[in-house]
Amino acid sequence: MCRETIMRVQFLFSTLLAAGVGLAGCTVAPQAPKYPIYMQDKPVAEAPSPEKALTPEPPVDENAGVQGLGTKGQITTNELPPPPPPPPPPADKVLAVKTPEPKPAAAKPAVTPSVKTLTAGYVYTLQAQDTLYGVSRRFGVPIQTLYQLNGLTASSVTRIGQKVLLPETAKDKGIEAYANGPAPEKVKTVVAQADKAPAVKPVEKPPVKVADATVVTPAPKPVVVPPTPKPVVKEAEKVEPIKPTPPVISKAFPDQTGIAKLGKGRFVWPYKGNVLVRYGQLGPNVRNDGINIGGPEGAEVVAADEGTVVYVGDQVKELGNTVYIKHANGFYTGYSHLGKVSVKANQKIEQGQALGTLGKTGAVDRAQLHFEIRYTPSSEIAKPFDPTLVLP
Repeated sequence: MCRETIMRVQFLFSTLLAAGVGLAGCTVAPQAPKYPIYMQDKPVAEAPSPEKALTPEPPVDENAGVQGLGTKGQITTNELPPPPPPPPPPADKVLAVKTPEPKPAAAKPAVTPSVKTLTAGYVYTLQAQDTLYGVSRRFGVPIQTLYQLNGLTASSVTRIGQKVLLPETAKDKGIEAYANGPAPEKVKTVVAQADKAPAVKPVEKPPVKVADATVVTPAPKPVVVPPTPKPVVKEAEKVEPIKPTPPVISKAFPDQTGIAKLGKGRFVWPYKGNVLVRYGQLGPNVRNDGINIGGPEGAEVVAADEGTVVYVGDQVKELGNTVYIKHANGFYTGYSHLGKVSVKANQKIEQGQALGTLGKTGAVDRAQLHFEIRYTPSSEIAKPFDPTLVLP
C-alpha cells in the first residue's frame, strides 16, 4: 500500500474516532445510544471524582486500534470506546429558582340577592278569546309575574271562566281583543281581630280620716238578706222549629270525599253511553281532565246542570267545538268534540236542555263527547275532578 493510501486510512480513523464510530470489515456500524431516546429517561451524568480529575490522561496514539494489513489487503480494526459524557455544570453556577407561593385570595362578602314578594291585589276572569298575553298587555303586568302568581307555565292551558290573579301594581288600560272581560275585582283580605275586653276600673276604697292621731273607721253597714223569690210558673212557650244551617264551603280544595258530598245529586249525564277514556293520568305526559263518552254521531248532548254559558268556540284545536257552562257554588262543566252547537255565550240554560250534538271535531277519529266537571271554592282557578264521583 502506498504512503498516500495509508495517510488516507489514518485520516479516516481519526475522523471516525472523533465521531465515536468503529469500522469492521470496511462497513460503518453506528454505535447504539448509551441512553434511551426520550430525554426525560436520560441518566444523570456522574460528576468526575477528584482523583480522576487530577490524573492526567495518557496521550492518544493516532495508530491505536489499527492492525497490520492482511495478505489480501483487508483492513481490520478494534471497536473504539465511546467518548466520555460531558461533565455536569459547576455547583456554584446552578441557580435555585424559588416559585413564589400564591397569596390566598381575599374572601369577598356574600351578597344576598334581594327577593321581591308578589302580592295579589286583583282577580280577573278569563272570557272567550282571552289569552294571558292579552291580560299582560291590558294590565301592564309582565307575563312571568302572571305565571308566578298563578302557578302557571308557558305550556299551561287556560279555560273560560278561569280566575287570574293580578298584582297590586296592575293598572287597567281598557278592553282589548285578547282581554275583553270586565274590570277585575279587588282581592278581599279579612283579618280577624280579637274583641277588646272592657276596661276594669279599680275599686275605690273609702278614705281614712286621721284626727288627733286616732284612726276613725266607719261602722260596717248591716247586711240585708233579700227574701227568697217565689218560683213563677210560666205557660208553656211555643217551640219554633230549628232552621237548617246552610253548609259552610271551605276555601281549601276538598278531597274526593268532599267533592262527592258537595256535588252528589246535582248533575245528570250529558249523554249516557260507554266510557271510552277514563279520568286521570293515562301514561307519561298523558292526562285526561275528564271522561270521553262514545256514541253515534249526531246524538243529542244536554246540559248536566242549569247555569250560564260562558264559552262557545274551538280555540283549543285538540278539543274541537267546545261549550263551557258556569253553575252555582263554584262548579263548571265542559263539553268538547261537539258536531253542532245550539247555544250562545251568556245564554241561560236549564238542566237537560240540548246544547249540541255528538261529533268528532278536534283530535279524535270517532264520534264521542269529552265531558269535564271543575270546581273552585274561591276566586282561584277551577280544578278538574273525576265526573263519575258526582254523576248518578
